Amino acid sequence: MIHEFTVHAKQGNNKAKITFWVLLALSAVDFTAYLLMRRFEVEKSGLVGVVALALIVAAVTIYTKYVSPDFYYEITHDTEGTALFVVSQMIGKRKTTLCRIALYEIVKIERESRAERMAHKTPYSYRKYVYFPTMLPEASYRLTTRSRYEQAEILIEITDELAETLRAYVGEAKAIEAEKDASDPY
Repeated sequence: MIHEFTVHAKQGNNKAKITFWVLLALSAVDFTAYLLMRRFEVEKSGLVGVVALALIVAAVTIYTKYVSPDFYYEITHDTEGTALFVVSQMIGKRKTTLCRIALYEIVKIERESRAERMAHKTPYSYRKYVYFPTMLPEASYRLTTRSRYEQAEILIEITDELAETLRAYVGEAKAIEAEKDASDPY
């Protein structure tokens, strides 16, 4: 029996927070240098200002992608009783569903190290979705899915125990779907 549950994915390291604060500090220093260069009418101050802006953009990107969101991985059922794997993100009080797939659509669940993940080439016809709470995690799982609408690879950061539970639920969901297809004349 497929039980519903939710897992709050925690950050595995502080790389994102450290990177955010370093980028923010560098942008503050660079912006101060830009203002001083403008005050004393130094040439090339525009280039220093562009670098400051690029550092601020990089810091905000790191913050919005890794520092502020909380990721949740859920196993739930829809109104028709189909078991679903749902990835959602919470920023502040706003919860957004990022991914919602039927468990029987998952073809493969495989563990990868960082080097294996970097070396992997996603097939051209597949979409790739990355839902990591950690910046550059040491290990992750790649879920390969096929549905009527798309083929995709979903990268998530879960424990080995949760991956085994997910594999068992995927097998059970496939058996239930095969039983439904066998009993449905249309």
